[in-house]
Amino acid sequence: MSSYHTDSGGQTTTTTTTQITPLIWFDREYIHSNTGLLNLVVIILDLAAFIIAQFFYQSGRVAFFCFTSMSAFWISLTLFALYAFHVVEKLHYVQWLLGEFAFCLIWSMFFFVSSLLMLIAGRLHIVAAIFGFISCGIYGYQARENYQRYSRGEIAQGERSTTGPTVMA
Repeated sequence: MSSYHTDSGGQTTTTTTTQITPLIWFDREYIHSNTGLLNLVVIILDLAAFIIAQFFYQSGRVAFFCFTSMSAFWISLTLFALYAFHVVEKLHYVQWLLGEFAFCLIWSMFFFVSSLLMLIAGRLHIVAAIFGFISCGIYGYQARENYQRYSRGEIAQGERSTTGPTVMA
């Protein structure tokens, strides 16, 4: 038994249009969006975790926790500013979602390990560990969201519309 593939001889085209705003401007709506609020929460958690960890004797585990929380704070704050001022939209050709996915995944693992180390230390280190575990969960959630958006072919900011395939004879 054989199967045959027939081709109508037509040409299939798919049109993708990306709409961006070429201006850099502050967007208050981003701060009130779910993504913006989640980023603000994680920025505050990172800073709080760092401040709490500063009260402990400086050991290797505390140093790693401080590195994790402070680097996460600065990177998240930078990304928040880039989104709030629509710089990400202006640079739409950069794979922002993939970069954010990698950052969130790596720092989620960093927070998990450093929070476990703080938890093992006991005493007041547990408070810092709790902030670290919450940050770990938020970064893990953001990693999943960014990966799903990247898989769907979305851009980080702005609009992209795709019209379906059309066959031209």
